[in-house]
Amino acid sequence: MKYFGTDGIRGVPNEKLTPTLVTKMGMALSVLECKEVVIATDTRLSKDMLWTSLATGAMSVGLNVKYVGVMPTPALIYYSFKHKVTGVIITASHNPYTDNGIKILNRGYKLNETEEFQIEEYIDACNESFVKPKIGCLEMIDVKKEYYQFLQNHMHKTNLKIAIDCANGATSVTAPEIFKEITDQLIVISNQPDGYNINKDCGSTHLNLLIKTVVDHNCDLGFAFDGDGDRVLCVDSNGKIIDGDKLIYLLALYLKSKGKLRKNMVVLSIMSNLGLIESLSQHGIHAIETNVGDKYIIEALNNNKLSLGGENSGHIILPQILHTGDGLLNSIFIVNLLTEANIKIEEYFDSVIMYSDKMVNIKVNDKSKVLQNLELSNKIELIKKELDYDCKVIVRASGTEDVIRVSVMAKEQELVNKYINELVSLIQSI
Repeated sequence: MKYFGTDGIRGVPNEKLTPTLVTKMGMALSVLECKEVVIATDTRLSKDMLWTSLATGAMSVGLNVKYVGVMPTPALIYYSFKHKVTGVIITASHNPYTDNGIKILNRGYKLNETEEFQIEEYIDACNESFVKPKIGCLEMIDVKKEYYQFLQNHMHKTNLKIAIDCANGATSVTAPEIFKEITDQLIVISNQPDGYNINKDCGSTHLNLLIKTVVDHNCDLGFAFDGDGDRVLCVDSNGKIIDGDKLIYLLALYLKSKGKLRKNMVVLSIMSNLGLIESLSQHGIHAIETNVGDKYIIEALNNNKLSLGGENSGHIILPQILHTGDGLLNSIFIVNLLTEANIKIEEYFDSVIMYSDKMVNIKVNDKSKVLQNLELSNKIELIKKELDYDCKVIVRASGTEDVIRVSVMAKEQELVNKYINELVSLIQSI
């Protein structure tokens, strides 16, 4: 694809994401045969330039635009699905404020490759002759009420003391209000966005602030969301990180105990920890592994008609409730099961022995050249043999940056460090 990456279109505003390109993108939404476009943003500085450009393009071809303001991605997905309209979220998720992106939804679902290709074709062919005589209108709307009603169907009161980190992102406008209904003991941090501080030393990619908050305030647990609210990670009462793998493990055991874990199977990505997979197996739960990316998780969930899947990044999907990852929804479920069981979250992992792992990002000029290198392929296979295949060695390209991601997983940290250093040196020499 020329413009689309693994999760929409991302880039630096005024470089890749120019007002001209985004205006054409707004016009191209007409290929989805919709009459209405609903737009939301996260909190980063460039949001206003981008959403107004997109809205201008859409209205110039006769589409009516509804702008909802700052709102988490899952909330817009829910609205787009419920009302069967085109949705657009202006966000770069967990990236810093200097980046931004555009995710397009067709009636609540991310675009397929055919739809992406049609939009790209339209953008490249776009000129003034494409403009229709009909002009669309702009309306400001509030979708929070509908989203809150959806979440409230799954909420229960708890006595747990909880801290939440909103990443100075989109959940700043939703999570505090929801959690105040769940617990009377709530600590909220990173909920004062200024356009520049989204994901800055906070949120699911920077957990130190949440760890300190949980420990200092003697909380039972803490939740950290990412910039657009589709991910969540957790911190236990001791300040220990509970990543997406462990949260999936927790949810899998709970659903299985209720007879709601379909086929006793879950979907994980290839990055998921081998220790987690072994622990799931001990409970009679089988894991299907996919490539990295929520679209692959969702595809496997749908193909196998399963009820739980996700990634260690904290993007977790409960498709019987909502067909996309929702950090706020998942945190509500975790609070519910902990309250029902009346035990601390850390007690669930006493018997889980996670493998050591490490990931390094390497800036490169040509990702395909690295991935096609024969010496690198041979080195990966050699490492696997030396570790008797009781490991994971993954070298993959980022879908949004000129970066190769190298990860090694094994039982001993010393071996992980050794082999990842060897792979990094080799890749840097290619």
